[in-house]
Amino acid sequence: MNGSEPRQHFEVDADRILSELSNRQYLNPHTAVTDVLAEVQQLLGFCPVAASTALGWLGLDPLRAIGRLRRSELIQLARSIHRFWLQALADTSHGTPA
Repeated sequence: MNGSEPRQHFEVDADRILSELSNRQYLNPHTAVTDVLAEVQQLLGFCPVAASTALGWLGLDPLRAIGRLRRSELIQLARSIHRFWLQALADTSHGTPA
């Protein structure tokens, strides 16, 4: 882990995730949601487990084209990814001795 990784977690919020998802929805509407999430995860560094958990929790088909998602679904997905990611970070920090 390099020194910029912990700081990056605080710079990435649900709005940033939503922005990246929206850009990809506009530019590559036929790409599967799972592929778009993998691209955005690589760019922003959020937990891939948080993304898959969010997809399952929302009941979204990971093979569905990103362009077929409504704006409200993108917002829910971005917020859910961010929430599950922060929860995973909190669980990790509480599980390690100080």
